[in-house]
Amino acid sequence: MGVGQKELVDTEYTKFRRDLLRNKGSERQRLFLRNVLIDDEFLGMIAQIGVTGVVDAELVSTALTESEYRDPPSCTEKTLYDAWSELPPAVACRTTFWAHMTIKHIEAGKIQSKFLASVGGNVSSGAERIDMALDEHGPVLPKAVDECVRAVFRRLGGLPEVRGNRSVFVDCPFARAWWRERMIRQASRGKDDLEASIRAILRTNQTYWEKFIDRIVFRNSTFGSDNIRGAFLRALAMFIQEDTVTDLRTPNGLQRLCRRATTYQGARELSFLNDEELDELMEELVWEA
Repeated sequence: MGVGQKELVDTEYTKFRRDLLRNKGSERQRLFLRNVLIDDEFLGMIAQIGVTGVVDAELVSTALTESEYRDPPSCTEKTLYDAWSELPPAVACRTTFWAHMTIKHIEAGKIQSKFLASVGGNVSSGAERIDMALDEHGPVLPKAVDECVRAVFRRLGGLPEVRGNRSVFVDCPFARAWWRERMIRQASRGKDDLEASIRAILRTNQTYWEKFIDRIVFRNSTFGSDNIRGAFLRALAMFIQEDTVTDLRTPNGLQRLCRRATTYQGARELSFLNDEELDELMEELVWEA
């Protein structure tokens, strides 16, 4: 997997997104949302975007419910990663790849296109959210229409125009599952109890995950390293097992700890340390936080 992986043509898909986002509440956006409600209409519309590559990644074996797709439970994330575990990170960070993967799952009936508009909260489904945005009996609300269109693109494969490179890691359920599970398994080194603890930390809530991803995307010299990131997560997991009320369970506490790790990186080249030295250093960092 990974050689010649199929994905959408970047220039065409980027133009497609930008054209739709140009005018909030436009008839073009409204037509797009009407098409999202019906799988065949959505697939017909998206078929205008070219595909490059020769190899399709494996599809999930069973269909996902809307809630399972929007916010996959840990068992589903593990299943998704198992199917795609050999995918190279250089492919897994691309919006064009995940958008194509999502489209293939719609084609196969594993998910429905209307799921893409779902954001949870008080609105129970993507279809309901689209219906509210397209209320034919009320005034056109450009902001509601535009936000719904953006949500579709975020779920489809990420929306880098608005949220930068972090979007693919945070907003696309398939990509989020792959990256989170990859980090968990790398850091746990095959130890089931540690794996469970790290998984619990990285699944604390969406904001916690997003703050951690921010550090990887914007502080790549520290957290972009698999070894450094793994040592950090192991130390954090072991500490939280001992101190169940620590603020390191909160996004603010995590950010504070990440800043300390970045300071360590500035004072000492962590990439030169072996795994044992990194574990010792990160344990000291966490326990002194």
